[in-house]
Amino acid sequence: MNFATLFGSLVDVTLVGILLGAGLPTLFALGVRFAHAPVAADGATTGSASALGKIAATICFGIIIIAIVVGILWVTKSTIYEYMGFDIFGTEVE
Repeated sequence: MNFATLFGSLVDVTLVGILLGAGLPTLFALGVRFAHAPVAADGATTGSASALGKIAATICFGIIIIAIVVGILWVTKSTIYEYMGFDIFGTEVE
């Protein structure tokens, strides 16, 4: 393993860590923001959330749910393969 390969792997891991470490909480914050109605200066809501805002919030929360399910499946992939014989991600070697 040379320095270029090691550095490339380090960059990949760092980017994924930033994406998943900060990306999912950011998506959650955006989803909450999109789901709420506009607020006046005194803190009172001025109507209801727009349809586009509700759709955007649903997309944000859907991405988060998918990421959570994929993460749980990734952590339990060996156990699922051992007990059910189903190779979810194609990573198990016979």
